[in-house]
Amino acid sequence: MKVLVAVEDEQFLGELSSFMAAYPWPASSEFHILHIILPVKIGSFMSVLPSPLLENISKERTKAGELLVEQVKNAIDSVQNSSKITVEVCEGLPKEEILDRATKLKSSLIVMGSHRRSVSDLMVGNVTQAVVSNAPCCVLVIPLPSKKSNDKERGKEPHKIL
Repeated sequence: MKVLVAVEDEQFLGELSSFMAAYPWPASSEFHILHIILPVKIGSFMSVLPSPLLENISKERTKAGELLVEQVKNAIDSVQNSSKITVEVCEGLPKEEILDRATKLKSSLIVMGSHRRSVSDLMVGNVTQAVVSNAPCCVLVIPLPSKKSNDKERGKEPHKIL
């Protein structure tokens, strides 16, 4: 099984890592952990910054992305002990990069998080919706826990796999 794990930001780190560690993956599973950094857009306030400053910002964003993918890798490795884990940090548009990697890697599953957003956000579109609608394989979406409620208060254990 080839699994593409798309890591958006540190808000998902705990939920995604705990799910990846708890799920009973087949021993032959291969994991590709991907974090996409949005490019500096032409016309944004950042496009007027001096080039050396933009390079520093880009380096810091890349370092932060590398930390995210390494933490997810460590969570998988702690229970899977698989040497078939690759990590990647790239720049681009998330929905396009995720779909592109899933196709190139011939993934059988994409695992990604989703913010709890309103119906109006879905009308405009978001990364999760685009990936679910256009993926060449199955997509497993892990919701970000609500800030208003706590899983333990609701009597639910997060990511308990039965």
